[in-house]
Amino acid sequence: MHQLDRADPAAPAPSHERIWNRSFTSAFATYFLINLGLNLSNVIVSPFARDLGATPAVIGVVAAAFTIGSIVFKLVSAPAIDSLNRKFLLLGAVAVIALAFSGYAASGTASSVLTFRIVQGAGQAFTSTTCIALAADTLPRRKLAAGLGVFALASGAAQMIGAPLALKIQEATDYRTTFTVAIGVLVLAAVAVLQIRPSVVATTPRRPFRFAPSRIIAREAIVPAVLQFCFLFAWSLVNSFVVVFGVEQGLGSDVGFFFTVYGLVLFVASPLGGRAVDRFGYVAVLPMLACIIGSMYLISVSDTIWTLLAAAVVGAFGYGAAGPVARAMAMGVVPEERRGAASSTLYLGSDLGQLAGPVVGGLIATTLGYAAMYRIAPVSILLAAAVLLVARRTLERRRNALVIREETGSTALVVNR
Repeated sequence: MHQLDRADPAAPAPSHERIWNRSFTSAFATYFLINLGLNLSNVIVSPFARDLGATPAVIGVVAAAFTIGSIVFKLVSAPAIDSLNRKFLLLGAVAVIALAFSGYAASGTASSVLTFRIVQGAGQAFTSTTCIALAADTLPRRKLAAGLGVFALASGAAQMIGAPLALKIQEATDYRTTFTVAIGVLVLAAVAVLQIRPSVVATTPRRPFRFAPSRIIAREAIVPAVLQFCFLFAWSLVNSFVVVFGVEQGLGSDVGFFFTVYGLVLFVASPLGGRAVDRFGYVAVLPMLACIIGSMYLISVSDTIWTLLAAAVVGAFGYGAAGPVARAMAMGVVPEERRGAASSTLYLGSDLGQLAGPVVGGLIATTLGYAAMYRIAPVSILLAAAVLLVARRTLERRRNALVIREETGSTALVVNR
């Protein structure tokens, strides 16, 4: 990977060259609150469905169902993000997710929960994609991996706080009260959305809204999307089943501390992973993939809270570091005016992984048990490693060419060969 040095490296970076500029901070706060609301709800959806009579296979379907709505509405979100007012898109998405949470609170059957999971997915089709595009707009291209690694801390902090808080609220009250608290957090998220100011970096004029394949899928971002599919196929099993599995292992509500430790370690792992990629290239992702495999094995043998917490630490250096790198990879290989399409492509991979993972995992758990499920699923991580090894040099050449274009002001895309 070529080093792209500044003419005067000793000079202080202007505000738009810093990670923590005003627009990035506002986007970070918004992303944190949206994810906090989602975590308060998501961590109890599976046990809520179980208490309504769902089997492990049905729990897997419920856990994955939100991706159905998300995948369908991703077809609209990509051209919308690149054409329309992103703040209004986020506000509408937050309102839809709040509606879904209200539906959970009123649900009395697993099938009803399943319906509102699809509604939640429709809202989520616009949240992460829009937030990631907004964050990328506020960052210099040479710092995308490091900046989006920092941005991922908003999600990690939300998970760290939200998961154990949701379980404690549910234990002290009930599921419906917990969903109501999540709605209140989304109201705060809507307020935070209104504080986002126009981007300090992206000045490319918006294109008219047009529904076309090139506006939905960015071919350059297909490899990051494939990687994200593989990551989420495996890691979605942690988000979907670790609470149920932990309770079966006798850990009770303490299993929520898995997410607390995971979120705390993210404060080191996620920025460190981004900086490693900015310095050494995408080959630095391979140790992260090994950590994902190690974490899932530790979960499979967890019969004490300490083993489960060790899995959380290893997992933070695994998916907690690799996930933001995949997002930075997608944002880094396209010009600014196509970040909506790249974000949509990436999250289609995420959604498909989150759809397939819990469904396949639920079937495996039904026949072989949860421990076997956690040992089989990391096969997808080995596939991700193979894809990365084949494609990484092409991705790095394109990223470097776009850095040169951005820093020289050239409108031509020159790919190093």
